[in-house]
Amino acid sequence: MSRKGMKYRPLEVRIKLYNEVHRLRKLRLSHRRIIREIERRYGIILSRSHVEYWLKGRDPRRRFNLLPGEIKASKELAYILGVVAGDGYTQAWGRQRIIALTTKDVEFAMEFKRCLEIVGKCKPMIRLRYGRYYEVKANSSALYDLCKKPLDLERLRKYIEYNEKTIISFLRGFFDAEGHVSKAYGYIYLCNSDLQLLNYVKQLLLKIRIEASGPHLSIRKGTPFYCKKNGKTYFRDGDKYLLYIKANSRQRFAKVIGFTIKRKMERLFPSPNFYLVLLNIVT
Repeated sequence: MSRKGMKYRPLEVRIKLYNEVHRLRKLRLSHRRIIREIERRYGIILSRSHVEYWLKGRDPRRRFNLLPGEIKASKELAYILGVVAGDGYTQAWGRQRIIALTTKDVEFAMEFKRCLEIVGKCKPMIRLRYGRYYEVKANSSALYDLCKKPLDLERLRKYIEYNEKTIISFLRGFFDAEGHVSKAYGYIYLCNSDLQLLNYVKQLLLKIRIEASGPHLSIRKGTPFYCKKNGKTYFRDGDKYLLYIKANSRQRFAKVIGFTIKRKMERLFPSPNFYLVLLNIVT
């Protein structure tokens, strides 16, 4: 491993090496011997300046607001995981480990930002892009490690299924990101290409006594679609599945889970005028 690549090592590795450097120094080893011993044991070459930097007490943990061992199950963390399982995303370059969301709904962006502040102990950045989209970004190595895709659902279960409140928060975050409500009838449904994730969401819904139908195959891989923006035809790179909330569970969904996004909540129950128009058409 080159010296240049050392600074991009995962935080857990740097902490381990930091502690090892201090242990070897207590044994009265010189800087040169510490470097040789680290290389022999771990196959990593430290520079002399790096060893000196650490021996002066420059702990690699000091620039992180949240360490991996400090992550605790909470409603806010569950909401973040739900959002990232949907439209949220992660990015990594250099020392930056970003958890982010781009949405046109300001209340969704503000709720995601609030949860990141609480869980990540940081100050997320929020800005308006192209005059219509809100972009929320937070830099957190610990959260990135937990949220990077593809999500490890087995690893995340202890945070999502900690109690009923965390299950509800995860589902709200996921439905905020991936959920749809039809304008005409108020049907609630999810559209996603991850069949395993949709089946897991269905199991969680059943735990809080909400019934769902599906997942049903909606669009097959390779299906062509036309893009109005550039006038080009593309082909689907994967299958798409739909998961519907059953009609007899719609009221419970609205009461227990609901949406952070106002426009989606308003669509859950169409206005009385809609039913009068429908009655006139039928009669």
